[in-house]
This record gives sequence, structure tokens and C-alpha cells, in this order.
Amino acid sequence: MGHGGVQQIRPVRLPFAAELRATELNSGREIWGASTNLSRGGCFVRTSESFPQDTLLFIEIRNHGVRFVTDARVAYALEREGMGLSFLNIPGNQLRVLEDWLASAAERQSVQPSWGTAK
Repeated sequence: MGHGGVQQIRPVRLPFAAELRATELNSGREIWGASTNLSRGGCFVRTSESFPQDTLLFIEIRNHGVRFVTDARVAYALEREGMGLSFLNIPGNQLRVLEDWLASAAERQSVQPSWGTAK
């Protein structure tokens, strides 16, 4: 339970590997990395260097010739590992790309073998 008895529900994160470019809105500095998971609310990106928490970014994720672009905020940064990003103000035409990717990732995850359980 969170504060005041309200439980915070985080969007489901699904495995999703894609190239990601993050550009700091203030300076124009870029960092390239690879996403490891994806949700409707954000993603984690593996990078050798990170932007500080709360940095505002413009991000581009590329997967099989398809691009997803939106603004994001650094939710947390892990030194030499990467950073968690929260998507901000996703443009309507980009929301469809995100939803298609999430549907594909969920489908891939559901066909993974479940050892020790009968289906």
C-alpha cells in the first residue's frame, strides 16, 4: 500500500530489446543504448553512461525499421548500468506504435515454455 491507503499500480513491463537514442532537451547531448523492457509508462535502457534523475529527454526507439518517439523523464539512473525512463506526453500517432510493440512482446512472452506446469 502507498500513502493514504492508495496502492500504486505500475504498468506491466515486458522484455523488449531495441536500439534507443536519448537526447537531453536542454543541452542536446545524446546517449545511445538498448532497451531491455517496455511498458505503457516507460522502459529501462542499458547505457554505459546515464543522465541524472529527473532529466528531461527526447527519445527515439528503433525496432525492425519502426520508430517510436516521445518525451521522457529519467525516473532513476544506475551508474554504468543504465536508466529507467518514464514516457511523457506520448503523441497520439506514437501511441499506436507503442501498443503494437507491447502486444507483440506479450504474445512472445506467452509462448515461452513454462517448465513444470501443464497447459
